[in-house]
Amino acid sequence: MIQNIRTNAGTNYLTEIEERKLFNLLKNRKDKQAERDYTLLKLCRMTGLRRGEALALNVADVYGKDQIAVDERIAEKGATGEVYLPVDLQDILKRFMKLKKSWGESLEDVSPLFVSKKGKRLSLRSFNDIMDKWCSAADIPRYTPHALRHTKAHSIMDDVKHLSDDEKQKALLFTNKQLRHKSLNATMIYTMPTKEEMEKVAAI
Repeated sequence: MIQNIRTNAGTNYLTEIEERKLFNLLKNRKDKQAERDYTLLKLCRMTGLRRGEALALNVADVYGKDQIAVDERIAEKGATGEVYLPVDLQDILKRFMKLKKSWGESLEDVSPLFVSKKGKRLSLRSFNDIMDKWCSAADIPRYTPHALRHTKAHSIMDDVKHLSDDEKQKALLFTNKQLRHKSLNATMIYTMPTKEEMEKVAAI
């Protein structure tokens, strides 16, 4: 049973299991919409870009790049800066560019990266509908697109695979830099207990 849509930062992030279910579903679908949506959702999950920032991207912003320059044209809330693209995501974007070409979509520098069925830049409302659709199909709670940004933050804060012990001490700073928050106060929310931790506390 799908739960009500989650919007607050304390619950609006995907658990590892939920994330796996969502992306496995999309990866195994080979239709045009699923291919586009897989790339869009992966981009937001792996970079922490806001919904509007991802949709503002043009082809030139990512084509052959190892980082995105989030400038005044792209950034929301004045949060400019650079966002690195991990190799896995670069590969996903390269494949997506080939698909866009095969679909007859423009690869001109100023062409929108993500377009609707009508060939227009994908809208904010459409992104909301996309997230709702695939959460439902994956049988996970209904998350907002912003959940992908929160999931990125939680993955940095809770990392046990990539960061050294010394680096883990700087996880809050890494999260702040990745999300381009203007102050550490905005990032402090990710130091609060997670929903998984509170489930454990409930049993005490």
